[in-house]
Amino acid sequence: MLLETAVLLAAAGLSTTRAFVLPKRDRSDFYQIGTQEHIFPYLAGAGPYFSYPENYGIPVDPPKECKITQVQLLARHGERYPTKSRGKKLLNTWNTLQKYPHEFNGSLAFINDDYEFFIQNMDDLEMETTTQNSINAINPYTGEMDAKKHAQQFLAQYEEFLEDNREFAVFAASSQRVHDTAQYFIDSLGDKFNISLQVVSEEPSAGANTLSPGYSCPAWNPDEYADIIDAFSTDFLKDIATRMNKENHGLNLTKSDAENLFSWCAYELNARGFSEICNLFTPEELIRYSYYDDLSSYYEDGPGYPMIQAVGANYLNASVKLLKESDDLDQKVWLSFTHDTDILNYLTTLGLFDDDKDLDPSTVPFRNHVFHKSWMIPQGARVYTQKYQCKNDSYIRYVVNDAVIPLENCSDGPGFSCEAEEFYDYANQRMEGQNFFEACNTSSVSNTTELTFFWDWNTTQYNATLLQE
Repeated sequence: MLLETAVLLAAAGLSTTRAFVLPKRDRSDFYQIGTQEHIFPYLAGAGPYFSYPENYGIPVDPPKECKITQVQLLARHGERYPTKSRGKKLLNTWNTLQKYPHEFNGSLAFINDDYEFFIQNMDDLEMETTTQNSINAINPYTGEMDAKKHAQQFLAQYEEFLEDNREFAVFAASSQRVHDTAQYFIDSLGDKFNISLQVVSEEPSAGANTLSPGYSCPAWNPDEYADIIDAFSTDFLKDIATRMNKENHGLNLTKSDAENLFSWCAYELNARGFSEICNLFTPEELIRYSYYDDLSSYYEDGPGYPMIQAVGANYLNASVKLLKESDDLDQKVWLSFTHDTDILNYLTTLGLFDDDKDLDPSTVPFRNHVFHKSWMIPQGARVYTQKYQCKNDSYIRYVVNDAVIPLENCSDGPGFSCEAEEFYDYANQRMEGQNFFEACNTSSVSNTTELTFFWDWNTTQYNATLLQE
């Protein structure tokens, strides 16, 4: 296991020195790293990256008789610490535990053993987890390592295509962690490439010319369908708190504390590589928590909120335009980094995970459950658009988190792809009547009506101020 970790660190271009100089607690964690990856899909997209679970077995490389003509990537920033607001909630729960005047019993007994809270520096909130700010020298799940490993996988898969495409721009939303992910990715590609990092503003004043259109959408009301979300039973959270309180008389954890424990588990994995908090939950509780998050995202940021299709059309329209112009554009590689919600909005408009069946708050569905938010946008999520040519025809398909996801009604092409003209018709139908600028009342914050940075970056040079949020 030690050798395995060292190899992973070296492969990502990171120093392995710290991995062999381990404080006592790191030695204990060392044997537990890798034992919790089975719960990553249940952590609401807050935990470390994992490949899409329902892989149909379709090779991610194009069929042998075909050649790539354009590659697009829309990726999420890598593993991070909590946001400031979420960090405050976790600290409140940690303070409740710290004030408990007795030794802990049962599932919380690990706290007695010199447990250290994973947030040790408030300046780390909102930030990517790295080899420098990770609290465990052997943590393999940092955002830094994820981005560098992703870059190496990108090189390996598109090596032949990249031989003739060594100069291109990379686009990043102006959040510090998004920028850092893009920079780590670029650094890991090596010095054979001439890459320009363009930082695109996510301030509301950017209007439509952004990778984060939600910030330029004053009309967006995430509470629009709160009544549906609230109809889902959260008794499982009360049960968790009750269980901890029974084991530790006088502790008085609340439902809110129980919900915070799930986030604590996810973010501690990002910062430490292992979390004893994650062991507090039963499989049933993880399933219920995961569906609760699916339900919330579906009606706040996904197909359950009609406005979202207009928000996601902002990027999809630009993506389709790049695909149509691929023969005329010098740049064939289009790599962009942003936030989870922005990717979810785009996937909603694309319809890749929309079966036209609204999620039901009355029960957890199993047989008919296509919308798994955490499967689509974990930390480090990556959505590739492949355009390739087979003989005289062009085809388009999507690879989401290492899995080819065919379009349900357009997958007759090689490698379960969609013939280009058929795809353009499909995309036009998905975007018909969807006007981001109008639907979002964006004119109240900006007069920029179009996404242009893909086409004018060479003359405009995007270098927006980085935001630590």
